[in-house]
Amino acid sequence: MTTQNRNLEELDRQLAEKQISGIWRIPPGARPGDPKTKVQPYLWKWADVYDGLLQARDQIDIERGTAERRTLRLVNPGTPESEMTSHTMLFAFQLIQPGEVAPPHRHTMAAIRFILQGQGGYTNVGGEKMVMEDGDLILTPQWAWHEHAHEGAEPMIWLDGLDVPFVQSLQVISFEPYPEGRIPIQPAPYDPSAFGMTRPVTTEEQKPTAPLHYRWRDIYPALKRLAEGESNSYEGYALEYVNPLTGGPSLPTLSCWIQLLKPGQRTQQHRNTSTVLYHAYRGNGTTVINGRPFHWEKGDTFVVPLWHWHEHANRSSSEEAILFSMNDAPVLKPFGLYREQGPGESHLGL
Repeated sequence: MTTQNRNLEELDRQLAEKQISGIWRIPPGARPGDPKTKVQPYLWKWADVYDGLLQARDQIDIERGTAERRTLRLVNPGTPESEMTSHTMLFAFQLIQPGEVAPPHRHTMAAIRFILQGQGGYTNVGGEKMVMEDGDLILTPQWAWHEHAHEGAEPMIWLDGLDVPFVQSLQVISFEPYPEGRIPIQPAPYDPSAFGMTRPVTTEEQKPTAPLHYRWRDIYPALKRLAEGESNSYEGYALEYVNPLTGGPSLPTLSCWIQLLKPGQRTQQHRNTSTVLYHAYRGNGTTVINGRPFHWEKGDTFVVPLWHWHEHANRSSSEEAILFSMNDAPVLKPFGLYREQGPGESHLGL
């Protein structure tokens, strides 16, 4: 070891004692040329999730306070210690029994509910009662009081999506139970069924909120109309759930999409710096991620990590396939961190 190296080691030691570090300690090869992530591509089978929910149904009693929610989280194998689906987002499945009420609370994490099964359940967000129907998307903005209840006869199941790991990384997670009892139900401040794309004229203090409920009976016809035209080469026929007050994503930190692949349709591969969580709502297909095929069918869920080449294909020759997805692009775009690349060499060999 040279005198210069010994002197530098001594300097490093002295600085470390003062909680200071020299940037020369970072090896040149440690700086990635492309974005890197610990999140791994992975597919969760619906049969496994559903079996877990049924077992939890028999063991978790919400009414007796065993837990506030009967929820199963999807844990990415690349980051098992976090128990999250990616480094910015969480997907989970929730089941509520007839007659149950999931106690009201609020938190700094934003949430979405994509309804999968059952009738008679509803979510109350800030006093607005939104009855759940198959395929509906219901939003819970950050720090909004909310509760779930079920007035039907069969279990309700839905997909929860939250920005928990992102908010956690900023160290601003807060949680608060509702002070007492239930959230009183009030007339909706903004009702698309009543006002459509118009807005009541109000004072600034009475400005209507954005819609919290996107109904499948409205979304699906729009998706079918879109499919009458030319498809997006990367996404097939895709719609983004938007906030009509801003024209932006449905939530500040999360963007939700619904996309359709016609029978036999294949997309071109591309990659971008956002992570995407997918749920197969209808049909069956294959998504190739960095050359590895993931075969999905109705109810399955999978993750495409950031900067991974991916492409989709509908394996059926007669039935459409529909994917619901949630991505973290809204937290990247304001800082100029979102970018997209494509097309690359196709890896679809079905």
